[in-house]
Amino acid sequence: MLDKIKSMADNEKFKAAGAKIKNIFQFGRELCKNAYKYIYSIFDSGGKALYEMGISANTVTVAGFIIGLLAINFLAMNMFGYALLCILINRACDALDGAIAKYAGKTDFGVFLDAALDYMFYAGVIFGFALANPPQNAVAAVFLMFGFIAAAASLLSYAIIAYKNNAPQQPEIGTSPFYLGGIAQGSETLAALIILCIVPNLFMPIAIILGCLSLVKAFSVIVTAYYNFVIAPRKKSQAGADNVSSAS
Repeated sequence: MLDKIKSMADNEKFKAAGAKIKNIFQFGRELCKNAYKYIYSIFDSGGKALYEMGISANTVTVAGFIIGLLAINFLAMNMFGYALLCILINRACDALDGAIAKYAGKTDFGVFLDAALDYMFYAGVIFGFALANPPQNAVAAVFLMFGFIAAAASLLSYAIIAYKNNAPQQPEIGTSPFYLGGIAQGSETLAALIILCIVPNLFMPIAIILGCLSLVKAFSVIVTAYYNFVIAPRKKSQAGADNVSSAS
């Protein structure tokens, strides 16, 4: 079996196919990178224009949140197209308020409001999908909410202690609770919501996957907290004691 696998790996056609797949992935990565830069420039220009018009970031945040809440109603009525429109507008406002804050300057309350309303929005969308088909979606929605709360609570708890200690490891609490580094970034979360609105019958498997990823995120934050708040200070104090003893 191993010899067969080795012969396949040495096959020129196999190598060519592998190189072709690699080139496709590289092309896709570059395409996404360029698309992100283009979209970012659009929102940056929009944020600058709104700032010059005197519209505050908090106003856009609240407006986006209210529109986002309408998605719950549309989801409950199985009007997924309108729900998707509300979700996209909410996410657009989330990008715009950050762009406005870039020019107007960030405030503590603005950061708090953006993070708090984002969490409420995501929880509301989960609730909306549960209302769309309670017999099929309710259990999966509860599991996703469990992961959502676990990730949000661990991340916010970490942020509180990090802020108290003025630690440089303080995480960005304004990110989605589904944000898991390279595993499930904010763009992937939005992509999942778009897919769910287009193919709502996929809610159960996607909700279970997102719930599991959220629990992984919560566990990773707990491990990070233990290292930064217990192990790292212990190593630092030990290193200080060794330096004192060596100096004496």
